Amino acid sequence: MENRLFLGVDVGTQGSKAGVYSLDGSLLGSGYAEHTFDHQRPGWVEMDPLQIEGAVVQAIRQALAESGSDASRVAAMSMSGILCGPVFVDDDWNPVRPLIPFLDTRAQEELAWLRHEVEPLWETESANASLDTYVMATTYEWVRRNEPDVHRRIRKILSLAPYIAGRLCGLRANDAFSDPSHLSGWIIGWNAATGTVSERQLDSLRIPTEHAPRIVRSDEVVGGLSADAAARTGLPAGTPVIAGAGDVMQSNLSAGLVAPGMATDVAGTASILTVSVAGPVAAITRVPGMLYSVGTIPGQALYWGYVKAGGLSLRWLRDEVLGRLGDDSLYRELDARAEAVAPGSDGVLFAPYLSGGNPDNPNAAGTWLGMSAGTNVAVLWRSMLEAIAFEYADFLDVFAANGIEIDRVLAVGGGARSAVWNQIKADVNGVPWTVPARQDGAILANAALAATGVGAATDLAATVSSWVSGGSSATPRASAIEAYQRVQSVRRSILTTSLRDVFDAVAPLRANP
Repeated sequence: MENRLFLGVDVGTQGSKAGVYSLDGSLLGSGYAEHTFDHQRPGWVEMDPLQIEGAVVQAIRQALAESGSDASRVAAMSMSGILCGPVFVDDDWNPVRPLIPFLDTRAQEELAWLRHEVEPLWETESANASLDTYVMATTYEWVRRNEPDVHRRIRKILSLAPYIAGRLCGLRANDAFSDPSHLSGWIIGWNAATGTVSERQLDSLRIPTEHAPRIVRSDEVVGGLSADAAARTGLPAGTPVIAGAGDVMQSNLSAGLVAPGMATDVAGTASILTVSVAGPVAAITRVPGMLYSVGTIPGQALYWGYVKAGGLSLRWLRDEVLGRLGDDSLYRELDARAEAVAPGSDGVLFAPYLSGGNPDNPNAAGTWLGMSAGTNVAVLWRSMLEAIAFEYADFLDVFAANGIEIDRVLAVGGGARSAVWNQIKADVNGVPWTVPARQDGAILANAALAATGVGAATDLAATVSSWVSGGSSATPRASAIEAYQRVQSVRRSILTTSLRDVFDAVAPLRANP
């Protein structure tokens, strides 16, 4: 049994990552392949599910090659994936159109219909009151209205990771599945008390119940690798594929988030601050942009606030402004330069809304304020890092106001590798920012889930906890806390008044270039 290996795959927004693990949690090899985006027009973003599938295959092959292990030792694999961005498939599990991810904001009319014309059953059933264009039902309605020929071909609605898993297993529409955590990524249309589809909501949302997948446990075997997928990946045909869980849930689990009252910073394409709770809290549910979902561990619940273009803002500056496409070394270079800039970035504020703002500020856009002739790229970079930290402070204030005090935050994801960013977040929020010794991310939790699914491990939470221990913390500095409190006061006053008016005035110009 100890010779068996387990494959974890995370199908993220910017790319797919794979890792080969032994039963003691050792990472033997990893691989990564980027996804491509089609920015069709302002606010419109699409992704090709088949290109993403190819990236997953490439990442798996890289991980196996780096591990140097005999692929026949891989006993099971499990995937996580982005939550918001449905894949609509036909009878043969083929996508009927490109994926519309959470970065897309086109469905404004459909969002208005959802907010004003549909009974909000989800506020009690799904514990979610915030609606935005990334909600599955909104995307579905946009396709129904604008692409009737495409809509007629839809047989099942899938999250991205279950779609990829099904492709690798050769499944058909009748086999469609979702675990409860991926289902909760629909935001509405599900029942938080049972972790199942809400037929009442689907009926009100004009979504046929038969389009919904069956619900299975996260650790359930949903199929075996097809001969074709085996040839492409290098894995044995028939390798068990476990249902998996959402990327937010698995990223949090990989940090050791296993109990209520713990918090995690998932520093990825979207910057997500997650707090584990015992169940819904009505006052938190009502906060614009605050989302509720279930976790991978049965009985676990999560609230999370997000900045859609958190890490994406940094990639945007790297690729589109500085022309260093794909050069990750630039992140380290700019971190080093930003560390020499004083807290507050010389009065330069960044609005991190390159993919729009929260539901209460839908026209928000990315912009800098307060620049001068002396503003350089180091100042701009630090202002971007600080902007996400300020957004997190807004989230944590919501929990504090509802009696949930957080005494530290666990940091995972690519952004957690930035020491200066972790220090900024600690200073802005006044709590330690702890980076676990293991920074594998969701692939670690996915490998543990794969081991659980085939009985090699018996307790998912205990397995992950045994694999993740130690780490380091950025401790808040009193002088920086005081400086950031002054900046935050000004920032909040601008964002809730004059700057919001500016966003509303500029929005029509983007719609009619």
